[in-house]
Amino acid sequence: MAHLLNRRRLLVTLGSALLVACRVREPPSPLPSPSTTPAPAVVRRRSAQLERGTAVASRELGVWIEPELPAAFAARAASFEASLSAALPPGWQLVRVDAPEDASVRVRRATGPTSPLTLAERPLVPVTSHWNLVSAISGDELSGLLGGTISDWQALGSPEPLPMEPVSLRTGGLQLAGAVHEPSDPQSCAQVLLARPGALAVVERTGLAPEMRVLEVDGNDPLALPPEELEKVGLADRLVVEASDTLQGVLQEVIGQLPQPVREPAFTIAVAGDIILGRTVHRIMEQSGDWAAPFRAVAPMLGEADLTIADLECALTGSFASPDDPYTMRFMTYPQAVEGLLLAGIDAVSLANNHSMDFGAQGMRDTLKTLQGQGIAHCGIGETLAEARQPALLQVAGTTIALLGYDGISAAWYGAGADWPGTAPLDPELVTEDVSAASSLADVVIPFFHWGIEYTLLPTDAQRQIARAAIDAGATLVLGSHPHWLQGFEFYRGRPIFYSLGNFVFDQEWSQETKQGVILRLRFEGPRLRAFSFQPVLIEDYHRPRPANDQERVVMMRRIRSSSLELLASSGG
Repeated sequence: MAHLLNRRRLLVTLGSALLVACRVREPPSPLPSPSTTPAPAVVRRRSAQLERGTAVASRELGVWIEPELPAAFAARAASFEASLSAALPPGWQLVRVDAPEDASVRVRRATGPTSPLTLAERPLVPVTSHWNLVSAISGDELSGLLGGTISDWQALGSPEPLPMEPVSLRTGGLQLAGAVHEPSDPQSCAQVLLARPGALAVVERTGLAPEMRVLEVDGNDPLALPPEELEKVGLADRLVVEASDTLQGVLQEVIGQLPQPVREPAFTIAVAGDIILGRTVHRIMEQSGDWAAPFRAVAPMLGEADLTIADLECALTGSFASPDDPYTMRFMTYPQAVEGLLLAGIDAVSLANNHSMDFGAQGMRDTLKTLQGQGIAHCGIGETLAEARQPALLQVAGTTIALLGYDGISAAWYGAGADWPGTAPLDPELVTEDVSAASSLADVVIPFFHWGIEYTLLPTDAQRQIARAAIDAGATLVLGSHPHWLQGFEFYRGRPIFYSLGNFVFDQEWSQETKQGVILRLRFEGPRLRAFSFQPVLIEDYHRPRPANDQERVVMMRRIRSSSLELLASSGG
């Protein structure tokens, strides 16, 4: 009944507006339009002549729809046209006209701020290759890249010459002038970006893939902006309706009754590498009385994420005295150190590593009690093997994430069994079983593997095989830790494998490589991983990471790139 009343009211309102529009010739109220489309002339209405308040011309409302719209815009325009036609009063008909100046209602693409007569928004994102070390540009620089006045990324801060290669998408993005490559869709574009370090493309946000690296513009992450604010990065692409002031109110009502697009909720997961709060780190915290000291410089970076996870590689226990040996390889700190995890906003940790059981079952139980008491989830360890294999289930923006942890280093002596505590072993059969089971419980499945060879740049073939098996079983991505060096990443079936994020909190200052780490930032829309990026950090004073400066960042990103390209080459990429 309410629907019928709303339709009846809309008919009356539209009828009145049409009569007024026919009686009074008004200039149109156009919204900003692209420079390639001339501003429309004053509308000429076929039913503009009235005699004694009654129309003598045919009662037609002319509508013009811009040709060759992107698919999503074309569908939205057709829906609007059908709804407007159905809303016309008896005796009126909607007529499609060929020229915008002959229409009372025009549907066209436009830039500029959103308006009540916005039919649809197409979020566009500038992307480049992961092998391009330029990560942020200004709006003017983006215009220069798109306009062809900037031809080399070195002009924008690349540490080496890198010619810019425009990539023009046939669907799902923008067609760029002077394009060297013309992939048919975003997925094909992703493969071009992996192969061409200097590539630049502009893709629809819904077509983003992890193989693409999103460029920040004027300090804005395009993925963090709602569609109505995309003009901040100069990539607002909207479908709007133009009409006289008299018709705008009723057209706004027609638009308001159209089905609204459903957008997946966006969220970010931050991941840190090895956190070892024992040995020198413990002594510094204890002597200073500041149990959050290691995290103070990086807490704001981690706190920006909706969910933060890490590898916690020590016991949090008050049942034992801290070892006096400054070179001990048994790592522990007191439960007070959980203050640092809380300051950093860490929500979950993997304990599947070769130091969580350094102080036995009691140390493990103390650690779990401390974490659980502060609401920090864990995975990869338990009183039994069955418990150690259980995922931590986390909720973010209506999406369920399953975090699993596996120990590929010390499970032979620290591993859990049927009736004894310990870590979950990195066994291919267990991993595939658990990932498959978790896929039925969660939208996103993330296994965290403690594996590999310390102080090396590349993973082993065995690591690559088990990572791929996890993805075949349903993993969204794979995380890795333990080498104490940054290592590269690769893609398998379009899903990323991060072999080592390096150290995050540790006292290994005897080499530059062991002081280096990254915060991995994963950008999701619903269950889909859309993009990722790295925020390099450098450990100083034997205990605290800080954001890397530009020079340090380049060194770390080159290491990751070198490792990744070697993996890509060995895969035949």
